Amino acid sequence: MSAILGCVHLDGAPVDPQAFQAALSALDHYGNHGRSSTLLDGCAFGHQRLDITAAAAFESQPLEEDGLVLVADAILDNREALCDQLGIERRCRGTLPDSRLILLAYRRWGADCVRRLVGDFAFALWDARDRSLLCARDHIGARPLYCLRQGDRFCFATDQRAFRAWPGLSPAIDESSVAAFLLSPGDCHEISFFRDVYPLPPGRVLRVDQQGPNLDTHWSPEEAANVRYARREDYVEHFHELLMQAVGDRLDVTEGVGSHLSGGLDSSGVTVLASQLMQDRGRRLDSCYTWSPPVSSPYPLPGAGRRDEREVIARICRQETLECHYGTTTGADFLAYLERDMAVDGTVDVFEELGVMRVAAKRDVRVMLSGWGGDESATFGIRGYPGYLLRRGRWGKLLSLTREAAGGLRRPRKMARFFWQQGVVPCLPDALFERYSPYDDAGGSTPLYRQALIERFPQAAIRRRAAWRIYPDPGRMQCLLMHHGHLGSRMSTWAHWSAEYGLLYRYPLTDRRLLDYTLGLPPELLWEQGQPRRLYRDAIGQRLPPGLGKNDNANERKRMAIREECWRLLASAADRQAFQLPCEWLDMAAFRERLAQAPGGGMNDAQLSDFISLCSAAQAWHLWRRYMPSA
Repeated sequence: MSAILGCVHLDGAPVDPQAFQAALSALDHYGNHGRSSTLLDGCAFGHQRLDITAAAAFESQPLEEDGLVLVADAILDNREALCDQLGIERRCRGTLPDSRLILLAYRRWGADCVRRLVGDFAFALWDARDRSLLCARDHIGARPLYCLRQGDRFCFATDQRAFRAWPGLSPAIDESSVAAFLLSPGDCHEISFFRDVYPLPPGRVLRVDQQGPNLDTHWSPEEAANVRYARREDYVEHFHELLMQAVGDRLDVTEGVGSHLSGGLDSSGVTVLASQLMQDRGRRLDSCYTWSPPVSSPYPLPGAGRRDEREVIARICRQETLECHYGTTTGADFLAYLERDMAVDGTVDVFEELGVMRVAAKRDVRVMLSGWGGDESATFGIRGYPGYLLRRGRWGKLLSLTREAAGGLRRPRKMARFFWQQGVVPCLPDALFERYSPYDDAGGSTPLYRQALIERFPQAAIRRRAAWRIYPDPGRMQCLLMHHGHLGSRMSTWAHWSAEYGLLYRYPLTDRRLLDYTLGLPPELLWEQGQPRRLYRDAIGQRLPPGLGKNDNANERKRMAIREECWRLLASAADRQAFQLPCEWLDMAAFRERLAQAPGGGMNDAQLSDFISLCSAAQAWHLWRRYMPSA
C-alpha cells in the first residue's frame, strides 16, 4: 500500500512545484520505499510507496501512458481473474504491479473497470485527452481518499495532512462539523473538519472536469443478488470457499502477518483460517493481538460456570501454536489519544489499537488481519429478525427465539421485554419507534458545548446519522449498517495511525465477493438450532473452538479503569492550569467543573456518560487551540 496526492487546475494554470512537494513531504511516513512525482500541464501527481506484496516491488508511479496518468493506493485481491479477463500471459503476471492492472482495466472498460476490481484501493486517473479526473474508492472504504475543491482547483490525498502542509491551500475549520461532533460524539462516521474538504464515500466513483464533479456508485449492498440453494450443505460449502478465498488472498504478502484475536466469532474465525493457510504454504502466522488484559490479580479468570474470552484466546493459541499479546494500555495512553489531532486522524474511539500497532511493529509485522466488518455481514446476528418473523406470522420460530434470548420459559418478564423491544417496536412507524426505542438515550449527560454554536448550525443535528433504528427486515438492517459509515471511519483512522509503523490492515470479512454472498442469504439462516450465526460456525469448521462470543467482562472492567484513570489525569492537568485558555465552542465553566468531578472509587453508568462528553469537549478544546485564529 502507499499514499497518493494530486492536484488538477481545470483552467490549465500551472501547479506550484514547491508547494506540491511540501504537501507530498507531509506524507513521507507512508512511503517507506520512496516517493516520486510528476508535474504536467495544469496538474501534478505524487506517490508514496510501501511494498507489501511481491508485485509491489515493480511499482513505478505515477504511471504515465498515452495521455493517461495514474496514482493508486491499491492492493488487488482478484489479480488472477483480472489477468485472465485482460488476456495477460502467465509469465508476465508476477512482475505486473496493481497500478498497471488498474490502468489496463481502464483502457479496456473505461470507468466501469472499478466494478471489476476486488480489494482495498483508492486511486485517481487523469485523462489528458478530455482533461478529466477519475477518483475511485473501494466498496467498503478500507483505504481513505479525501477531496478538496476550491474554484478551478481540485486536489485529492490519502491523508488531509497533505492539504494542511500545502502553502496557501490550508483549509479552515468547518465549525458545523464541530457542532455535529459535539452533539453526537459517539456516532462515528466519516466527516471532514475542514471547509471545502470531504471524504470520497466508499463504493463511489467521482469524475471531475470543467463541467464540474459527477458522483456515481460502483458498489452498493442493495445490489446483492439473492442466494438460494436446495440444500443447507451447499450454503456451508460456498461460504467456506469464499472465507478461504478472502483470507487466503490477504496472505499473498512478503512480510510478517499478525491477527486480531478477541475470542469472538469474527477474529477467531479469521485467525484459525489464516493460521491453517499459512501452514499450508510453509509459513507461520507471526502472533495474535487482543485488547483484553492478561490474566492477573486485577483481572483474574471468573471461575467455574462463567465464560471469559481469554480462555478462548488461550485455547486457540495452544491449538495453532501462537503467541498472544494482551492489552496493556493505560489512562495515560487514552489521554495521549485525546490530545491527537482529530481533524486529520478521525474521531473513532479505538485508542487501544495504538498499543497493538507499537508491539506489532517491533516484531516486524507488516500486515494485520482484522475481523472488523463481520458483524455487519458474515456474522450478522438477529437484528431485525424477530420483527421479520412477527410480520410473517412465524410464531413458532419467534417463540423459540424469544425463549432462548430470555434464558428460558421461567423468565416471562425477560421474554415479554424481548418480544416487545425486538419484535413489536421495530414494526412501529418512525415516530412511535423513536418514543419506544430500546436505544433511546434521553436524559444523558449535560452537554458541555455552547448552545450558541448549535444554534448557528441547526443542520448539525441531522448530519450525524442515527445508528439504532431497527426495521423488521434483516437485509435492510445490513444495508443500513453498511451505509452508516462507521466501517470506513475506523478503517481510515487505522490507516492514518498505522502509517507511522509501516503497518497495513486487511479486513477479510469485508471482501466484496464474500459480502455479495452473505448479503444475499435467506433470513431463515440467521437463527438455526437455537443459535445465531450457525452457518458461519459450520463454514469455518472444526478448528473453531466452542464457547465463542462476547464474554469480555475483564476487558470492559479494564476499559472502565482506563477511563477513570484518564479522567483523574485530566483533572490533575486542570489543577496545573491546563484548559485555562478559552474555547468559544465550549461552556468553559461547565467543562472545568466536569474536569474536577473525577471519580475515585470506580465509574458508574452515569459517570461514563459524563466522561464521554468530557472527552469530546477535550478533543474540541485541542482542535480549537490548533486551528482557530483567535486561539
